[in-house]
Amino acid sequence: MPSGPGLVLTEQAPLRYYDIHNLALRVESRDQGLFSAMESLTAGFFSLPASPLMDNPFILRGRSVVGREELPLPDESRYPLSLAGTPDIGLPMRLLVKPPHERVWLQQDTAVTICDLEKRQAEAVVVQGHWPSWGFQTLIPLLAEALGRQDMFLLHAGANLWPDGRSCVLFFGASGTGKTTTVLSLACQGWSLLCDDAGFLTTQQGQPSLWGLPRSSKVHHQTFQLLPSLSKIPRKVIAGSEECQVSFRDLPHVSPRERIPVRAIFLLQPRNTIQHLCSPLTATTVLPRLIQENMRVTNPNATDNAGRMFKTLSTLCKTTPCYSLSVGPDLTTLPEVIQALPASKISAC
Repeated sequence: MPSGPGLVLTEQAPLRYYDIHNLALRVESRDQGLFSAMESLTAGFFSLPASPLMDNPFILRGRSVVGREELPLPDESRYPLSLAGTPDIGLPMRLLVKPPHERVWLQQDTAVTICDLEKRQAEAVVVQGHWPSWGFQTLIPLLAEALGRQDMFLLHAGANLWPDGRSCVLFFGASGTGKTTTVLSLACQGWSLLCDDAGFLTTQQGQPSLWGLPRSSKVHHQTFQLLPSLSKIPRKVIAGSEECQVSFRDLPHVSPRERIPVRAIFLLQPRNTIQHLCSPLTATTVLPRLIQENMRVTNPNATDNAGRMFKTLSTLCKTTPCYSLSVGPDLTTLPEVIQALPASKISAC
């Protein structure tokens, strides 16, 4: 039976507690796989001591089954909306939606996760051995739904702390534009890492701010060649790929418990072999791109999380300078280029 900080053994199932920016979360499972998935995502930053006082926590339960034939089969006729997706990495998935608050994630032949946002509870049923892929593909969308109801919205972006420690810069980019290399390069030069792939956007006193997910980075071997300062950082080779896994805690980072005001936005273009190329963009150019990459509308009237997220993204683009950036060959000069650009005035939050 699993043990460790924040774990409570009961007759029903072991428990762990988390406080993710005021989302009180209680996790229950007899399977260590669910707890390992939570720790992989949160890196221990949001764990709470045993038996904390919680007001109406969101409850996540998990159990394992031996084979796919034991997975529950939801009545799909109850769900008017079905959204399919095939990620770059991982198994094909579908999301079943019954507005406004029922969700089912179907991860091909390996997992079924049923969630009722109104009742603040979810259950994950996962074939043995597949908890890591469930944690990577389903846990983040599940938490995004719960946090979205508290006006914190998942962004697929990298982010670094500005050297003064009071603000951050965001990097958006399609696969192959060097987002991870860019943010790790800055992290190695005094711009601490908030996240390399995903964070949560919110507003504080009208100021857009971000906190990063502290999950491990997947770093290509070419990035290690470009950034010699990473050579001493522990890494784990990912079998069958040219990437290594690097722990968030082993990188120069900002605690994800901190919400950092956003200073500037960069849309990354493919890298070039000459020099850093940067040009301003209008909010009307950037907003559609962010909507396309980050929003999934599950209610045609946009009265769910998507409607509030649209307003938050609009505020972000209106109040924050936006730039197109193609990174050149000399990564050591990138901080100088970014610091020379006009940026928003950050109020103290």
